[in-house]
Amino acid sequence: MENSFITRVFKRMVKMGELQALEVSPNKAGAYHTIGAALHALVKLIPDDNVPVTINVAPGEYHERLEIRRPNLTIRGETAESVRIIGDLGAFMDADDGLKLGTFRTYTVFVDAHDVVLENLSIENEAGDGRKVGQAIALYADGDRLVVNNCRLLGHQDTLFCGPLPPTEVKPGGFIGPKQFASRIVGRQYYRRCFIAGDVDFIFGSATAYFESCELHSLDRNEKVNGYITAASTPEAEKYGFVFHGCSFTGSAGEATVYLGRPWRDWAKTVLIDCWLGQHIKPEGWFDWNKSQAREHSFYAGSSLVGPGAVSRSWVPWAHILNKKDVVSYSREHVLAGSDGWDPEGGAGDATEIASLSDSGRTVHVDKYFEDESSFRERFIQEGRSAAFLGKSSSEWLTWRDGARKRLADVLGLSLLKRVSASAQEIEHVRMPGDIIRSKVLIKVEQDVWMPVYMLMPKHPKCAQDGRSICFIAPHGHQGGGAASVAGIMGVPSIDDAIRRFNYDYGLRLAHMGYVVACPEARGWGSRRDAKGQGDSEENYLRGTCAMQAHMAEPLGLSTIGLLTWDLMRLVDYLGERGDISMSSLGCIGFSGGGMQTLYLSALDERISKVFISGYLYGVADSLLSLNGNCSCNYVPGLWKLFDMGDIASLIAPRPLIVQSCENDHLNGPRGLENVSEQVQIVRRAYKLLGKEENLFHEVCPGEHHMCVTHLQADICWLDKQATALLSVV
Repeated sequence: MENSFITRVFKRMVKMGELQALEVSPNKAGAYHTIGAALHALVKLIPDDNVPVTINVAPGEYHERLEIRRPNLTIRGETAESVRIIGDLGAFMDADDGLKLGTFRTYTVFVDAHDVVLENLSIENEAGDGRKVGQAIALYADGDRLVVNNCRLLGHQDTLFCGPLPPTEVKPGGFIGPKQFASRIVGRQYYRRCFIAGDVDFIFGSATAYFESCELHSLDRNEKVNGYITAASTPEAEKYGFVFHGCSFTGSAGEATVYLGRPWRDWAKTVLIDCWLGQHIKPEGWFDWNKSQAREHSFYAGSSLVGPGAVSRSWVPWAHILNKKDVVSYSREHVLAGSDGWDPEGGAGDATEIASLSDSGRTVHVDKYFEDESSFRERFIQEGRSAAFLGKSSSEWLTWRDGARKRLADVLGLSLLKRVSASAQEIEHVRMPGDIIRSKVLIKVEQDVWMPVYMLMPKHPKCAQDGRSICFIAPHGHQGGGAASVAGIMGVPSIDDAIRRFNYDYGLRLAHMGYVVACPEARGWGSRRDAKGQGDSEENYLRGTCAMQAHMAEPLGLSTIGLLTWDLMRLVDYLGERGDISMSSLGCIGFSGGGMQTLYLSALDERISKVFISGYLYGVADSLLSLNGNCSCNYVPGLWKLFDMGDIASLIAPRPLIVQSCENDHLNGPRGLENVSEQVQIVRRAYKLLGKEENLFHEVCPGEHHMCVTHLQADICWLDKQATALLSVV
């Protein structure tokens, strides 16, 4: 049923030139309750297909079958993990016309339009094993300039169809479906940071499709041949078919049981560049589908392949190994250019970590670690037991006892740490899509303790009134593999998972907005992991060793939070020394554990002029005592006798502050948002006393623990505006 209130408001916005996105939520009042209802409403709301429209989808399971026939449309979920569009049709099932459904009527989502974007969605076909239910398409994609970003496409046989259909059927009735009699127009499709799972021919079709930083996951059928990843049907006249760049081919299938592809039609083209191949890939690589002519006409090739299944020297003789000169023509900007120069990312650059992946294909293998365990050990040797009892009599012991109790109470202080020169060293410099340079800089924060920092530098950065670049520090939290997730590193499946789940790439998002972004690696993460957490297992990579940091620091009178804050302060020093960063416009943004770091740095260092804390500001009693399974890095001896979180955050006043909370964040504790609101009120009282209540904004978002990015650009613009106004007053 059409929501008349939304219709009136939306039409008024269109008329006034203030177009905003439609909202879909399963249970929120005033929103469309299904995606289909929102699509249907668009026909009346905006009949002009040239007007770009966005549909924002809140977390939930949407058991519906979607047909997208409107161009210039974006459908964006809150996160790919939380927004699931689910279907369950298989080719062997009966249709209403008395026939079997066949392959092309089984789709969960059907796209038949140009300039469509699907983002942060899970699109699933739950029909099951193709041996029992037949082919079962999750996404049927047809149209030009299609972008599928940060999505999960899940099925078994024929998960993703990259239309159009081939010109003719092999068997009569094989193409029954929505495009059976349509003209065959080969469109360009771009799949970025997607997880695509299936078994037989689970990526097939005739499109020119570019897959970048995707994970292609082969399911196990417990057979000698477990499946085929691709089945291209590239038309003879087309230069490109399927191109996989920086992708990871993983699977639960047995060793050497999966082919990379087979030709659905004789001129099939499939190329792999800078990809990681698991041990489930068959050494011969490709299968000709018993078509002798396909060996002559098809084109299967690869270059710079790594991993246990990357044995291209054993490929069938009719496959190809590309040289460096040939590889250039398979870059994204070449493959997708067409006649209009389309490049969905913009700018050259193919930075990927594929060559550094570990044997699992899901984490980065680190050769050199910059852990600081040795520093702790040396500190203990030099300073441990410095106040031990050295007397001999009982009276001396009693005197020592009184003094020791007093000293024991003084357990936290940054004065214990000593400043050193940053001695910055650049150890990496790559060009990223979108005209962004990513450099990796090592900064010395203590004697013999180094902190890696990813610096994201847009080609044309936003500048402050002093002519220098506006910069945000973007510390990371847990479960994302460290700073790599915030910096948006491509080609690492475990990081891609974290980004799809939490929108963890907020540093890269700000860089795309034109800000210089510093993404520091916290102690205990990435290449700063301590000995017991090093290695390539996904558990080690995503868990980090910050809990061990706390265990080592606290007996020495330090704390993990104190050390992390110290490191960020030294990063601020370094940014000031560079000369190209506006220190009057320096911001800090962080989610979860990154929000924790943002909180403490901003409370203690007034050089931070604007602050965005996501998923962290809540009361101690509910969120750290009741939920005491949190990482040890959250806990500081004696702190809670002095302050609650709201008291600490109030030290940020009157600087602009956004506190972002999610409605169903488990870290809010048993009372949920009520717990958060109590702390925000403490902060609000400080802003009110200073006459700057307008500089505090509490943003409540739908869903579970994640960084909400629906209004991120507007939020950052608000921070800039408020900070500039405050600076002019000062």
